[in-house]
Amino acid sequence: MQALSDQPLFAALQYARNQDEQAGRAIIERFQTRQPAFAQTLFSVFPSTMVDLDQAMAHLFMDLCFDVIAVYEHAFGKVPDQRIVGNRWFEERAEHLDQEMKLAAKTPADAIDQDRQTDLVNFLHAAIDQQPCRSTDAVRLAKTMIFTTVQLIDVLYDAANSKPDQAIH
Repeated sequence: MQALSDQPLFAALQYARNQDEQAGRAIIERFQTRQPAFAQTLFSVFPSTMVDLDQAMAHLFMDLCFDVIAVYEHAFGKVPDQRIVGNRWFEERAEHLDQEMKLAAKTPADAIDQDRQTDLVNFLHAAIDQQPCRSTDAVRLAKTMIFTTVQLIDVLYDAANSKPDQAIH
């Protein structure tokens, strides 16, 4: 997957931030339809782990997830349908990412494949840093979950692009 930086990243972020309510709802509904398990994780499971720490941070996280989805749609096309990559891709990739993160806790920081959309992750982390929050745990959790979200969406697009003859529109 091509890394977004500078002008393409700025254009994609501007696109995401300029969506009106109706267009934003359409993006979310398309994501929920095409990736129901992933959508449930992003908009229910992940925020529910954070809401007790800081409700405003949980809401910011969901807003940033929308930004990620819209950025990817703008830069790389509509979110791939789960039928393209198979029903288990999400579970398998999440398990793999979990293993990478556990390994990274024991080894140097370069153990995780961090070259995936570094500029986008840095921008999102800066947005989290700007959110007033008394809970350092909530900030750390939000950053970890947004990093994980970007990684998973990136591999989703990679997986779908590796099967171009199976495109479902």
